[in-house]
Amino acid sequence: MDFWSRLIGGSRALSKTSRSSSPTERLTAFKRAVNSLQQIWRSTNTPSGEQSASHARTYIERLNSILSDESRGPAPHPCVVYAASSQVFVTVTKLALSYYDDGVLRSATLFFNTLIDSEVDGVVDNRLFARALVDLVRRADKSSEETEGRLVELLFGISNNIRLQPGILPAWFVPRATPNGQEGESAASSGAEFAGATRKDEFPLFYLLVDYVHHDGRAGDFARTGLLYLIETASRSKNLEKWLIESDLATLMATGLGALYSQLGGLSFTPTDENVPHIVALSDHAKQETALPPALGQAMDAFMSYLLFWQDTIDHCKSAEVNDTLLDHFQVLFLEQLLYPSLLESSDVAGGSTAAVLTYLCRILDSIEQGELVHRILHFLLASSPRTPEQMDMSVSRRKSLNVLAALASEAAQPSPSLFTLRDLALLGLQSSNRQTVLATLRLLNVILQRHHPFARALIHTVPTRPGQQRSVGALNAELEQLLGLSTLLVQNPTFDESYENYVADATWALESRLCLPVTAVDEAAEATPLPLQLQQDDPILQALLACLDGFFTNSVIVNLALTGVFMSLASSHLFSLDGWVLVDPSQYDTTAAEETQDPLDRIRRAYQAPTWPESAAPTLATALERLVTQVHRWQQDLPDFELLVAARREILHQEDRPRTPDRTPESAETPVRSGSPDAISSGSRGRSSHLGNSPPRGESSGPPSDFRRSSGPPTATADGLRQRLATPFPPVESTDTDGATENRPVATLGHVLTNVVILHEFLLELSAVVQVRGSLFEEAGYL
Repeated sequence: MDFWSRLIGGSRALSKTSRSSSPTERLTAFKRAVNSLQQIWRSTNTPSGEQSASHARTYIERLNSILSDESRGPAPHPCVVYAASSQVFVTVTKLALSYYDDGVLRSATLFFNTLIDSEVDGVVDNRLFARALVDLVRRADKSSEETEGRLVELLFGISNNIRLQPGILPAWFVPRATPNGQEGESAASSGAEFAGATRKDEFPLFYLLVDYVHHDGRAGDFARTGLLYLIETASRSKNLEKWLIESDLATLMATGLGALYSQLGGLSFTPTDENVPHIVALSDHAKQETALPPALGQAMDAFMSYLLFWQDTIDHCKSAEVNDTLLDHFQVLFLEQLLYPSLLESSDVAGGSTAAVLTYLCRILDSIEQGELVHRILHFLLASSPRTPEQMDMSVSRRKSLNVLAALASEAAQPSPSLFTLRDLALLGLQSSNRQTVLATLRLLNVILQRHHPFARALIHTVPTRPGQQRSVGALNAELEQLLGLSTLLVQNPTFDESYENYVADATWALESRLCLPVTAVDEAAEATPLPLQLQQDDPILQALLACLDGFFTNSVIVNLALTGVFMSLASSHLFSLDGWVLVDPSQYDTTAAEETQDPLDRIRRAYQAPTWPESAAPTLATALERLVTQVHRWQQDLPDFELLVAARREILHQEDRPRTPDRTPESAETPVRSGSPDAISSGSRGRSSHLGNSPPRGESSGPPSDFRRSSGPPTATADGLRQRLATPFPPVESTDTDGATENRPVATLGHVLTNVVILHEFLLELSAVVQVRGSLFEEAGYL
């Protein structure tokens, strides 16, 4: 009791002395607190009890208070210097680990944090300090998330210091010495080093950070950033670079990513109470899975967080050999042994497994920006192997790492994409009878075409010897007239000019951004090929996309938006010519023979002449769209008010983005024609679908056409009758195809068909706008 009484008395004495005003007084008080802590530790081998823990906490807090006062003043900082020379941090660590007291541990972490931030020599470059901090983080009781975050923050602070001052690295990183006479090749051949070995005793700070990179919250954020800083430092330390290549860094990162991917389950769809766009609500599938975004859950969030950490690691690492080692392990341990087998095993295209893996791959490719990661993924899945590294340019460590990986890959004996590629899986997905699988495939195709354009031609084949040809202005105008003519046959659109101008503006922006993309090729042989190239008309993917159009009016509206999105991605790409599928191949034009003339005016007049072409030269997509428009024309003849119903449906779809005006009444056509429920949300609407909300000129009514309103009759009766009519199957049996086939024919309601007619109309406008802008911006039309 005499000992504790002296300590209590000393503590009271310290508390009575206000914060010291001079550096000398502060140093004296600091030494006194240090001595007291050391005396507490020496007093017993196993300190215990609340009273002793309280006193230890008091003196550590006293050290923190003095250091805080000192940090606010100018240098020198004698208290920090004394902390380093007295090695009090060793005592603080021992006390913090001896007491199972959150208060002592919290004070200890603050003490270490203060020393790390002090930037005084003899602290972070001190091996004893390094050992004390590592012991504290490794062995402390991390019962709370807050404590865990504070401890990992210490590791982050050290990593940041190493990044800024690589000279302090030897205090934390002590690689195993290479035996004499076994340098270079001889060391590699003798097996003295082993790539992928766990070597925690050489760089414990590194492994502690690795332990926390999978965690959520502050601990995970600090760990991931700290590890990035250490990897970044490898470019300035040959020893660290060599160690990272030979250690199990790449193995841990790749297997960790694989473990998170393995936890992903099937897709689940949960209806929400949020309002949905009219384009989904006014369809037959408003409550079905194709109208709902998949709930990927926390497992997907964790996987994507770690994948983005991979991306950041590759971006931050300035060492080419460390980067290549990471990417090699990513390919072998994740792509070859996990991701590709999961794609291969999801062969149940009629079920949901294919939809799940395609959705995961789509999410991966839509999220990452790092070019090397994307190239590794798509090069492998499309069976287009990247260039093999030159062995002569490799270090011994890098060569040995490759050899170990090659042995690992051969032992696993995984299937190769050379027999079944992502292209094959996409084709199966498009031909599936499961709408979720079709939708997931379309979304994946769109992501690759939009974001990873160098791989587009490995997915949809082109004719390498057939670059696109320039057509005359007259030819372009003639084909544009046909496309726009198809759109005007579908809908009575009083704001046609304004809608088309909006699409032209969007197309201009999209195509100008395409011109900023580098024109690269997947393989070297294709780099010198003139662009754009003509699509291979018998390409199975293209044929499957065209086949999806056959059921356009009964398709889910989300599927149709995704399908037309893929066609627009193709049409907007600077890699693909429009010849043969959107526009007639210029070589098929039949122009009136005329003598060559040097008269500029005569040449201009001939350039404006509209050519003709044989029926056999009709473009494949344009022909498919014409068939759909012809079907609508038949319905217009069978139902006298079909055009009015389509126009009314288009107006209702437009109302979503329009501000509600005071003179607008709730009894507008919005309620009578709604056949869906607002209990679902859209997951496939593309950006262009906002054009379904183009506002009419100011002063015009935002309701349905006046003829439709006048024929409405009594509001309530008309609303009920129209609602029932829109919910009836369409087309009726008596108006089926000429051969009379009705078996296995998809069924849709009249309201659903009306919505898809509007989507077709908007797609034709958008496609026409892209054709027009390409003609000038890509110089695909001119004065020949």
